[in-house]
Amino acid sequence: MPTIRRKIELLLDRTGLSKEEVDARWHTLHQINNNLYRTANNLINKLYLTDEIDDILRLNNQEYIDLKKQLGKKGLDETTKAELEERMHKIYATMNQHRSEILQRPRQSFAYSAVTGGDDTEIFNAKILDTLKQNVLAHYNADMKEVRRGEKSISNYKKGMPIPFSFDKSVRLYERNGQFFLKWYRDIQFILFFGHDASNNQLIVERCLGISEDGIAYKMCSSSLQMKGKKIFLLLVVDVPKEPFEQQKGMVVGIDLGLNVPIYATTNLTPERRAIGNRESFLNQRIAFQKRYKALQRLQLTKGGRGRSHKLEPLERLRETERNWVRTQNHLFSKEVIEFAKQVGASTINMERLASFGKNMSGEVYEDKKFVLRNWSYYELQNLIEYKAKRANIKVRYVNPAFTSQTCSECGQTGERDSIHFKCTNPECKNFGKSIHADYNGAKNIAKSTNIIKE
Repeated sequence: MPTIRRKIELLLDRTGLSKEEVDARWHTLHQINNNLYRTANNLINKLYLTDEIDDILRLNNQEYIDLKKQLGKKGLDETTKAELEERMHKIYATMNQHRSEILQRPRQSFAYSAVTGGDDTEIFNAKILDTLKQNVLAHYNADMKEVRRGEKSISNYKKGMPIPFSFDKSVRLYERNGQFFLKWYRDIQFILFFGHDASNNQLIVERCLGISEDGIAYKMCSSSLQMKGKKIFLLLVVDVPKEPFEQQKGMVVGIDLGLNVPIYATTNLTPERRAIGNRESFLNQRIAFQKRYKALQRLQLTKGGRGRSHKLEPLERLRETERNWVRTQNHLFSKEVIEFAKQVGASTINMERLASFGKNMSGEVYEDKKFVLRNWSYYELQNLIEYKAKRANIKVRYVNPAFTSQTCSECGQTGERDSIHFKCTNPECKNFGKSIHADYNGAKNIAKSTNIIKE
C-alpha cells in the first residue's frame, strides 16, 4: 500500500503533573534531540568503515586485482571465464574470512555495537535506537552506489533531525472525550493539536484508530517526533489503501512545464487537456518575495549593533514563508495532476527527467524554461506527484525531454515554435500550417514518448 506523511503539532500533556515533572519531561526530550544526530552520524560512519575494510582487503590482494583485469578483457571463451570466476570465488571466501577476523562479528552487528552503550545513547529507549538503526542502514544502502562513484558525500545528520519510533502497546494514539493523545516513551504524553486542519489530519487519525464515520481503516507505520524551536510535531506515516478508479489500457498523461502556464497536461490517445496553475500569479508572488529579500538585505547592511544572527532572523523567516508557500502550491498542482489522470483513466504519467529538464542537446536552457528553473522547486513537485500517483495506483515514468517542444506531436517532424504557438512545417501532416498551443504540443509529445529514462 502507498504511504502518506502528516505533520501534526503536539502539546505536552501537563494534566496531573507538577512543575518539576513537566521540566523533567522537557529535559528528556531535549537530551534525546541533542544526542540523536550524533548517534546517527556515528553509526553511518561505522557502516562506511566496514565497507572500507573490504576495499583495503581487495586492494592489498594482487591476485584479486589481476583476476579483475583478466575478467574485464573482451573475447574470453566460456571455459576460461568459468575458471577465472571460480578462482575469484575462492578469493572472496578468503577475504570474507579475513574481514570476520577483523570485525569479530557480522558487518551490521559491528556497526550497531560500536554506537550502543555510549554516553550519547543512554537516554534513548531501546526501540528508538532500533528504529534509528534501521532508518540509517536503509539510507546508507540507498546512497552507497553514488558515494562510491564520487557523486555525493556520506549523509550528515544535523541537530533537530526527527526522532524515530514505532507504534506498539507502550506507544500508541488514542481518543478520549473527543480529544486525541499520543502516549510516548518515559511516561511522556502529548495532546494532538489540529488547528484549522486544512489537510484533514483529524480524519486520518480517526481512520488510524478505526473510529471514523466512513469506516475506512488506515495502518500506522514507524513515525517520528520533530522538535522545532519551542514546538514539537508528530510526523505520522500511514499506509493507505489505493484509491480505485477505472483505467483505460495504454492511456498515458504527459506533463509539460511551459512559459504560459506552470503545468500543461494532456494524454497520448485523446485531445483532452488541462492547464494547471496561473503563470502570472505564481511568478508575481515569487518576484514579490525576491523584492522583499533585497529590501531586507539593504536594511541589514545599514543596521548597526547586536549580533549577526539577530540581523538575519527576518531573512530566515521570509525564506521559511516562501518555502511554505512554494510547497503549498506544489501540493495543489500535484493534486490537480492526479485528478486529471484519474478523470481520463490514465494508468501512467510521463514527466521530463529532472537532470535534462528545459535543456537542448548541448545542455543549454531553453529561453521559455528559464523562469521555471529559476523560480520553481520542480524536484519537490515531481516527488509529490510520485507519491500521490502511487496512492492512486498510477505508474510514473521519466522520459528524455530532447526535442519535445520543437517537434510536431502528430508527425514527429521539426516545426516552428514561438513562446505561445507551434506550427508544423511538414506538408504531409494533417496539422500542417495549423497554430497549436505550444505547451499542449509539448505535453502530447511527452505523453507519447517511448524514450523512457527511468520508471
